[in-house]
Amino acid sequence: MCAVMYLMGLLYCTRMGIELLDIVDHYCITYYLLLAVALEACMFTFDFGWRRLVVHVKLATLGNLRTPLGQDVVPSFFWRLAIHFTMPAWCLFLFFYIFSTDVAEPYGGYPSWLQGIGWFCLAALLAVTPLGFARSLKLGTGSTLPPLEQDEAALAAALGIKSSLPPLGQNEEIQESAL
Repeated sequence: MCAVMYLMGLLYCTRMGIELLDIVDHYCITYYLLLAVALEACMFTFDFGWRRLVVHVKLATLGNLRTPLGQDVVPSFFWRLAIHFTMPAWCLFLFFYIFSTDVAEPYGGYPSWLQGIGWFCLAALLAVTPLGFARSLKLGTGSTLPPLEQDEAALAAALGIKSSLPPLGQNEEIQESAL
């Protein structure tokens, strides 16, 4: 695999290397990054969730000198709107806008065979991504996050409030002491 990557890297050392780098950068990075950010925001919404974000922000700002103990710091509705709706919508809009402009007029005035290399690289990335995602789902048990109740118990413990669940990290100690 290393030898293949080495040989592919040699292409960038040729006289056509900078044009190839520009094409690969445009097609792979621009398109793929916009799509990845949109999908990541959607995954954050469904996996991490708003309640867990609020709990983690409260835990993170608990000892801050600007927010005395007892004062809640909760992300405003603006952030909920931005993370859940605005960011994915704008990224997808930009993705399709750039796609439509590249279809109408080839990027940078490069020859069509070089454009074809860029489209091929993007297609390869888009084909491999779902395979990696499916593999991670097959190997894992779903979300790697602890239950939300444990995060809320950690917040309650930090605030000095009694909770029926132990905070994070104490689950194992309780199970070991019960044995």
